Amino acid sequence: MADELRNLQNQAGRAAGTGARDDTKPVPADAPGNVSAQGAPAPDILAGLDAFSRKIDEEQKAHERAEAERRRKEEEEARRRAEAERVRRAQVQAQGKAEPEKQNEGRRFAALEMLRKQAAGRPASEDTASRRAAAKALIHKNLLSAMHYLAEFAKELNGVLPTTEGPYAFIYPQEASQLVLSNAFADYRLRKVDGDEVCDEVFLTYQARYARPATVDVAGPDMEHCRRFLAMSRVTFEFTASKKNDFGQAVSGRFALSSAIPCEIHIRADYDAPAVLIELLNVGRLGTGRCRLAPEAFNERVADEIAKHALGSENELAKFLTR
Repeated sequence: MADELRNLQNQAGRAAGTGARDDTKPVPADAPGNVSAQGAPAPDILAGLDAFSRKIDEEQKAHERAEAERRRKEEEEARRRAEAERVRRAQVQAQGKAEPEKQNEGRRFAALEMLRKQAAGRPASEDTASRRAAAKALIHKNLLSAMHYLAEFAKELNGVLPTTEGPYAFIYPQEASQLVLSNAFADYRLRKVDGDEVCDEVFLTYQARYARPATVDVAGPDMEHCRRFLAMSRVTFEFTASKKNDFGQAVSGRFALSSAIPCEIHIRADYDAPAVLIELLNVGRLGTGRCRLAPEAFNERVADEIAKHALGSENELAKFLTR
């Protein structure tokens, strides 16, 4: 619009100039229509048009600025709404994850509460260190007592050279007689635990020999099994093949046990996890055996049961041994 007004202004200027050139008739100075002759100023049409044009330009620019500000505010409002929606969705998602965690936490707390209630209902237990100290003193005392008993047993055995009440059992049926016991020896070992010297191990060794050589008849794979078992038990044997195949290999045979059999009893202390470990080799039967007893369960009576087991008589220890 401003440009159109300027065009009109330019056209008016040109029209005024042309009228001046075409009007060749002079106007008298004192003519009634000559306003300038009367001293009044001529209206400035061009200046008014220019001012009006500037005003229109300013209004148009102000309108454009207002429109730009409106668009900026709308964009800013759209961004705020999008950010608010993003935050809302994030909160909903976090709340959805938090619900199962709160439920699980409640269950965990419930489990801990159950354990605490059970612990509160139990009698107060002694301190671990004090229990170990009490068990150490008890184990040491009972091992020394067992040592004195087994030393007395070894002395009597060597003087009597007793015969067992029955043969030592074996994994295979056998023709075996009773055994004669000899060469018994008892001793013990000490070590320091928490600065105190205590009994660590008591042992008794002796030899057992069948009054008449024991024999075991086996065939097939049992021959190799029997051979390995006797070798691991340190039992000397003689093998005679009773039947061979076409390649000269034995398919059946007889094991004869005539040599002295080493027999060992080891009673060891466990001061870390208080207990007494009993390990046997060829005692009461051929092969190994072991059992673990609580400190208060081991005493001199157990040593007597071990001695009865060595004599091949009925005893309580055999019930606890693992072969």
